[in-house]
Amino acid sequence: RTEIYPAQTLGIIGNENAVIYVLPNVGSYVGGDVLAGILVSGMYEDEDLSILVDVGTNAEIVLGNRHWLMVAAGAAGPALEGGVVKCGMRAADGSIEKVRIDRKTLRASCTTIGDGPPQGICGSGLVDLMAELFLCGVIDERGKIVSNASSVVELDGVKAYRLASGDETGTGRDIIISELDINNLLRTKGAMYTALTVITRKAGVSFKDLKHFYVAGTFGAYMDPKMAVTIGMVPDIPIRTYESLKNSAGTGACISLLSNRKRHELDDIRRKITYLELNVDGDFMNLLTASMFLPHTDTKQFPSVLRQRPSEGKR
Repeated sequence: RTEIYPAQTLGIIGNENAVIYVLPNVGSYVGGDVLAGILVSGMYEDEDLSILVDVGTNAEIVLGNRHWLMVAAGAAGPALEGGVVKCGMRAADGSIEKVRIDRKTLRASCTTIGDGPPQGICGSGLVDLMAELFLCGVIDERGKIVSNASSVVELDGVKAYRLASGDETGTGRDIIISELDINNLLRTKGAMYTALTVITRKAGVSFKDLKHFYVAGTFGAYMDPKMAVTIGMVPDIPIRTYESLKNSAGTGACISLLSNRKRHELDDIRRKITYLELNVDGDFMNLLTASMFLPHTDTKQFPSVLRQRPSEGKR
């Protein structure tokens, strides 16, 4: 339940009458920020079926409607926060958020947060980049670089793609993505899609049943859902299904402070939730292995991506 503490007992200086509301947890890796996201989305009041994904250190997933809610968490966040990619960084000024690759020259054009010189690449930029590299035929289904384009370089025996040269960046260093980085991203996107697959199967529903797919957090604020579908990170459903909630944790906290009724509803939401442990699912590892290809080993799950891919002779 929602806990209430006098602010001064927690060492927070303020009005002596100020109180701190701590939103309830759901499980080991699912905290009050996820409940705040459920509150903001309104999925707990909706007859239609929805999914909410909050990508941070982990990827927390909520599936359900007004009658029931199921929650799971998976380790799909670190690569998208730049933690395991050499030129990765969090979404901040100077981070590349959008990437497009010229189909003839195979050179990248980048858009940064704040429109300044690029300093690194954030999660949404990484998703864009992988999708564009795949669609252009620079990388194959395994994430291996198969092009001899001028933007392809080799560093310490490992192939890499150069997004921006040092004279274009804010750091004076090239911004690149190597095959090792791509492999880490494949694991990340595979973990995300596998978690989504497991939770829907456990609930006895399919992706086609979803009327809303909410994406929360900083990643959700910048993510292009079409690109996320292209790499097989999220299901191939109508793009209009996807909706960004941006900073749903902050918005939910504000709503909780401003409305006693909404704050009390959080406890009702918590009671509706069933927590699912993904790692005890017997099919998890097999599903994960199948998901670590672009977009997936079962390409029939991603028909829109197949229509965009170049033929072998055009790569």
